[in-house]
Amino acid sequence: MYRVMVVDDEQWSRKSISKMISELALDVEVIAEARNGEEALALIPIRRPHIIVTDMNMPVLDGGKFLEALHERFGEIKVIVISGYSQFEYMKAAVTYQACEYVMKPVAVKELEQALNKAIQACKTYTSLQQQKRFNQEALHLKRETFLQTVTSQRITNTADIQREAGELGITAHGDYRVAVCMFRQFSEVTRTKFHGNADLFLFSLENILYEVMREDKLQVYKSDDRTRICLLFPVASYDEARVQQLLHDYHEAVSRMLLVGVVAGLSRAYARLEELPAAYQSANDALRNNRLLRESFAFSSAEHPEAASPVELLSTFGLKSLRQAIGANNAKDFKRLLNEYYEKARKQPDASIRQIGRDLRQIIELLLSEMKGIEAAQSALFDADEVSRILDVKELQTFLSLLTQAIEAYCATASEADNVRSVRKITMFLDEHYFEDFSLIDVATRFHMDAAYLSKLFKSITNENFTEYVTRKRMEKACELLKSSENKINEISELVGYENQRYFSQVFKRFTGQTPSEYRDGATVGTAERTKY
Repeated sequence: MYRVMVVDDEQWSRKSISKMISELALDVEVIAEARNGEEALALIPIRRPHIIVTDMNMPVLDGGKFLEALHERFGEIKVIVISGYSQFEYMKAAVTYQACEYVMKPVAVKELEQALNKAIQACKTYTSLQQQKRFNQEALHLKRETFLQTVTSQRITNTADIQREAGELGITAHGDYRVAVCMFRQFSEVTRTKFHGNADLFLFSLENILYEVMREDKLQVYKSDDRTRICLLFPVASYDEARVQQLLHDYHEAVSRMLLVGVVAGLSRAYARLEELPAAYQSANDALRNNRLLRESFAFSSAEHPEAASPVELLSTFGLKSLRQAIGANNAKDFKRLLNEYYEKARKQPDASIRQIGRDLRQIIELLLSEMKGIEAAQSALFDADEVSRILDVKELQTFLSLLTQAIEAYCATASEADNVRSVRKITMFLDEHYFEDFSLIDVATRFHMDAAYLSKLFKSITNENFTEYVTRKRMEKACELLKSSENKINEISELVGYENQRYFSQVFKRFTGQTPSEYRDGATVGTAERTKY
């Protein structure tokens, strides 16, 4: 529906034209009327019309000046001029400021309809051109980002190839540049709680905020391969360290206000050639790791001017030996106490850097993986090296150590259980974390080195559910949760819980709950929502 504003100082004429428009069988709607050009200019940002039908002979701001202001400030709006005069100046203004049509009073319905059809077609053409322009811009941005990611990760190393492709994409470096790498506190937690586990969507939001902050700054921006960092290239000639820090600080202020996360940034040394981008990226990451763990606001560190840090020892050789002894004795209580002591040391040590914490945690994880065989099976992400690299503040450290403690307690608790029970427990924990993935009983059996038929019988005997029933119940429980607590569309929820076919998802959901997803969301009586069979 195209929105129309009618501008005329004569009330009878204004109402008459509005009525004629409303009675036409066109995809238009009169959404506002104005008595003169000045009033119309004030209403445009509020009502946002696509088409303006205006008189020329008006007080306050006459038609010619009104058309000029429209052309300068709202060039996308299509204009139809209606006038009782055929004066040359009026017609000249209409032509000069690209009005779609000039209709003489008294207005004939047929002429008005033809003029509106012409304006509608102009709106469609403009929209199509804008869409194509946006598509081309987005395609170019994606190509540039992919290229910079490829160079950074050294998937392309030939100097001639790098220079040729950079030139084609318009990103050839002129003079020295620095790379800034930004990470975000509470990245995993916010991804899980606000973006339903979709890290790409979270990163997309962070990137959009950056473009809003940058405004006129024409910088190359790209995401890291692991989708947790945003990287920027700063030409040294235009951006000294102070200006870089100020822009990133403004970015921190914006994301902390809008998404409640903080920015931790590192700035590389200066580099001259684009093929040195991998070294620049590493330099920026190293600088980022020099930031202090306890710094809760904006954190920025430069490779050229690193903060002086006194040596800090949080995990001593004796502490690591005590952890090993606790593992050998299968004593989760002692291990938990030792981790708590480590956390308290870190919490009270202002000089502890992100780098130091990461190094200590990797030693602890290596110890667990070597001494507690299979501990990573239930929570593989927890023992991933990338997970440690995302710990940027003391709150994230506390969360990580808490999850690590839970994993150790669960491992020790199951150490005395029968092998079959322990195996099925690992599988159900795996299914609880990966219920939305496309796998079969055979896939899971292969993953856990078991015969599929044997696993099927064992799973049923221990859980009182067969494999398919268990996975379906987990998916449906999550679907119910998302239908209640999120604004996601049903087809999006279907994909989030593992169903590519929305129709099949709806059928399974109804068998499980007795309701369609829409009925469940609308708050209809849930008589069978607690069933665990279908």
